[in-house]
Amino acid sequence: MRKTVEMRQKEPRQMKMKMLLFIGFLVATTNSVQLAFAEDWRETGCAGVVEKELEKLDIEALGAARVTYIVTSQGSAATEGSEELNGWVSFKKCRGNLTVRLPESCAIASMYTSGECRIPGIPHY
Repeated sequence: MRKTVEMRQKEPRQMKMKMLLFIGFLVATTNSVQLAFAEDWRETGCAGVVEKELEKLDIEALGAARVTYIVTSQGSAATEGSEELNGWVSFKKCRGNLTVRLPESCAIASMYTSGECRIPGIPHY
C-alpha cells in the first residue's frame, strides 16, 4: 500500500515537470520566431540602434547587457493599428530591464527602466 501512495505522489511531480518543460519549449520557439522577425522589422534597419545607445549610457555597474528585440502591435482587428520595435535590455547584476521604444523611423521614442535596474538620467517605472 505504501508503494501505491509513493507512486501517486511522484506522478503529479513528473507531470508538472513535463508541463513546465513543454511550456518552456513553446516560449523559446515563439520568442525565436519573434526575434528573427524583429531583427529585420519592416526592413528598416533598426537592429543595432539599442546597442549604439547603450554605449552612451552609464551602465557599467549593471554588468553585461543582453538586448532582445520584440515587435509590439497597438490597435485592434477593427482598426489598422501600428507596430513598433522595442529593445528590451537585461543586465547581469540587476533584475529588471531597460526598455527602448523604436517607431518605424528607428529614432528612439522613449526609454525607461523597470524592476531593480536604475540608470542615471533614465525614467524608472
